[in-house]
Amino acid sequence: MVLYLLNVWRQSRLSNNTKFLIYNSCVLSSLLYASETWTLLKPNITKLEAFHMMNKRRILGILWYEFVTNVEVATFSQLPSINEAISRRRHFLIGHVRRMDQAAPALQTLHLSVTSRQGSGQFGTWRRQPGCSKNDG
Repeated sequence: MVLYLLNVWRQSRLSNNTKFLIYNSCVLSSLLYASETWTLLKPNITKLEAFHMMNKRRILGILWYEFVTNVEVATFSQLPSINEAISRRRHFLIGHVRRMDQAAPALQTLHLSVTSRQGSGQFGTWRRQPGCSKNDG
């Protein structure tokens, strides 16, 4: 998709704000589809951030041999980082789940996840007997 948009990024008649709006609506929405449910590791976030920075540089017309730092590009574009966008989406989803009916499976799953991480609730009885090996039960 980004290759098709190279002609749009090269248009001098379009302002940078318009190009960033197109980027947000076409590229980022496709890239971050269902990202609130992803399990992200550090290498994944690094690759997503590199892709995001590469596209911001293309939109701004910054060539590879020009010495423009990533911080300067980020402040000029005023777009949030990928990590911030994903965490914002996650918080938005959690808010929806918290307001659901108590019988909703999504809310029950959230409560089950919280109790399992705290080590309380039903999971206190799921321990094996002391002195037994894992295979004995």
